[in-house]
Amino acid sequence: MSGPIAILLLLLSIAVLTVCFDRGRVWLQWWRQRHSRRHQWRRLLEAGPMQARHQLEDWDLAIRSGEPLLQAAGLIAPLIGLIGTVIGLMRVLSSLGPQLVLPAGASLQGYGQVLLSTALGLIISLVATTGLCLNQGLRHWQLDQLARQLARQLESEPS
Repeated sequence: MSGPIAILLLLLSIAVLTVCFDRGRVWLQWWRQRHSRRHQWRRLLEAGPMQARHQLEDWDLAIRSGEPLLQAAGLIAPLIGLIGTVIGLMRVLSSLGPQLVLPAGASLQGYGQVLLSTALGLIISLVATTGLCLNQGLRHWQLDQLARQLARQLESEPS
């Protein structure tokens, strides 16, 4: 595997790992600041629902950052890998000649490397999809809890 496909897969893997590590950092920070955030949320609920809604939207935007890249990488990485495999197979077939016969003394061992780009594309897709699902799951869990508290606050307010 070489050339533009390898470069694309390398760049995509760097982007995916960067976003996944960033999301991990954000969730670690979210967990570490849970007490101060709870106090801030209570103050916002007491101040009024509009301020609490704005804060909820701000938190949602901050937490969902990077999700579009992970979603795109989950779809694109296997396709890039398949393109690399097809190009590699075309090279292998052209090296076999018109009779599709291995050159004398050649082994099939080296030809298996044409599947490497597909494997890498699938691995990148797996990492991206896992990071995306974890981030979305945690985001929905946390923001749903806060939204329920806001709804209860709104229900308890006199009309």
